[in-house]
Amino acid sequence: MKPIFSPTKMLDSLILMQIVIEGPQHGYALALSIEEDFGWKPSQTAVYNSLKSMESEELVMVEEKIESGRVQRIYSVTKKGREVFRETGRRMREHMIRNMSHFYSFMQKVGSIENLEESEALQRKIHAMFGNLRRISHLTLMLQREAPKETQEVIENTLTSLEKIAKKFDIECPDMEELKKETKE
Repeated sequence: MKPIFSPTKMLDSLILMQIVIEGPQHGYALALSIEEDFGWKPSQTAVYNSLKSMESEELVMVEEKIESGRVQRIYSVTKKGREVFRETGRRMREHMIRNMSHFYSFMQKVGSIENLEESEALQRKIHAMFGNLRRISHLTLMLQREAPKETQEVIENTLTSLEKIAKKFDIECPDMEELKKETKE
C-alpha cells in the first residue's frame, strides 16, 4: 500500500498542526510538542529544515524576537498554510476511512458475515460512523480552546452514556479506566 505522505511531508503536517492548534512557536518548542503528543522526537535539523522549506513555500512565516538576550525565530502559519493543513487533514481522513473500510472488508470475507447485503449495510454504517467521528473530533478540538470546561463535561457525559449502553448489552472495554484517565488529563 502506498503511503499517503513521505516522511518529510508528514513532519511538515505535524509541525503545521502544532502551530495551528498551539499558536506561534519556535523550532525547539515544536519538536518538544511533537514528542509530547506523538511519542516521537524529530531531530532539530529535521524540524528546522522542514520549517525552512515551509517558509519558502509560504506555508509559515517567521518573526524574530529577542528573548533572554537571544534571537528567537517564532513561526506562525499563513493563510496558505492553513489551507494546506485543512486539505492534508481531509486527505488523511479519507485515507484512514478507506483503509478501515478495506480492513473491515477483509474481516467480513474471513468472518461471520454471510451475505453481500449484510456486508454492504455494515460498510455503510462504518462509513457513516467515521464521518460522525470526524465531525465530533473536529468540533471537540475547536471547542477545547474556547470552552474547555463545557467541552470536557460533554465528553464525560457522552462516555458515561455509552458505558451505560455497553453495560446493558454486556459489552466490555478492558481499557476503559485507562481511557477515562487519559481524557481527564
